Amino acid sequence: MKREHIERILEGVSGIRKEGSAFLLPEDSEVSFHIALPAELVSVSRVTRVEHQGDLTCLETHAGDRYYFATEFVAIIKSALPSKRNRVPSPGFR
Repeated sequence: MKREHIERILEGVSGIRKEGSAFLLPEDSEVSFHIALPAELVSVSRVTRVEHQGDLTCLETHAGDRYYFATEFVAIIKSALPSKRNRVPSPGFR
């Protein structure tokens, strides 16, 4: 995926603000990136910061982990809807 595509997608997600070259996501966001490497697909969940550094992208998670990879390897960006994210699951019996 191209850098411009990533930025356009992130600009469309509510609650995200841009600070310099970084996109800052709220702590309770449910944004995930799926990275298509040559041998495997890697998922990075609960992303709180996205920053572009040349042809590299840096993702920082809620836990403080940082992932660096070539921007071209981003395959999918997933954002959960707020209504689904805040819904309390049922106990499983009626």
